[in-house]
Amino acid sequence: MSRTQAVRLDRAGPATALRVVEVDLADPGPGEVQVAIEAAGVAYADVVMRNGLYPGVRAPVVPGYDLVGRIVGMGPGVTGWSMGARVAAVTITGSYARRRNVAADLLVEVPDAVDASQAVACVLNGVTAFQMFHHCVHVAPGEWVLVHGAAGGVGLLLLDLAAAAGARAIGTASAGKLETLRQRGAEAVDYASEDFVERTRALTTHGVVAAFDHLGGRHFRRSVTALRPGGTAVLYGAYDATRGGRANPAAFLDLLTGSGFSTLALFQGSRGIVGYNVSTWRDHRRALYRADLAAVMEALARGTLRPAIGGVFALEDVARAHQVLESRGVSGKVVLKMD
Repeated sequence: MSRTQAVRLDRAGPATALRVVEVDLADPGPGEVQVAIEAAGVAYADVVMRNGLYPGVRAPVVPGYDLVGRIVGMGPGVTGWSMGARVAAVTITGSYARRRNVAADLLVEVPDAVDASQAVACVLNGVTAFQMFHHCVHVAPGEWVLVHGAAGGVGLLLLDLAAAAGARAIGTASAGKLETLRQRGAEAVDYASEDFVERTRALTTHGVVAAFDHLGGRHFRRSVTALRPGGTAVLYGAYDATRGGRANPAAFLDLLTGSGFSTLALFQGSRGIVGYNVSTWRDHRRALYRADLAAVMEALARGTLRPAIGGVFALEDVARAHQVLESRGVSGKVVLKMD
């Protein structure tokens, strides 16, 4: 047993409800390692969690969806790892801390030469983008893809993956972030002033072969209309239902009951709809999760993936980190970096 610092949420509430406290940390148990955390990602899922809306997670809780760090302790039965190894994992909770215990079979190796902020920006976001692009859709060179929220942590990595595959990308974002998309080679669409379906039809002959949508509801239905025959739309979030970290009852109802899809039309056009949730793939396809996260770390080291960092904060500034993320004024990943 030892002590460490962690960010605890004792009750759902605003960013100021997050507090840095001293907590007991048990020795790693069977199959676990103890990790000294270098950096933890700040995810929109953490904001939803903080507001008490994340399924299956309730306060009190230490948030923290992913981490990068070094192994400083090993429990019984752990094989394949050594003290000091640099590792990454998708953890769902618990990584807003200086040290924590992690199941060893969640870990992949992180190259020593990679900056901790860059590395953690490719853990949750990277494996999400990689698995959606390589397992949920099929994109051939020259085909078009549509990426919503393309200036965000997942969106920018999807643009990188599209470029690596020889595909062409259309990205939606706010006006102030459009140049970021153009620098990644994407056709940039201002979602506030342009109709992305009309712009997609103007740019492509038949539509996009893949659409990546984190908003859900009516927005997702419009993403489906942007598909070409044989295309697939991937839903990987429900931002409209929890916009600003707060529940939107109408959007929740639409998400639950308002599919609006004609199964016959999907069949006739060979169009597909796929839902992606990283925790499901991590928990139920563990070997594939580890292989894909390892591939992401290799792509980061090669420079194929180029995560953008929207802000780096100390653990003590976690409330500010959440506020910056909620402001939607940054491009890329917000990171907590430990001393």
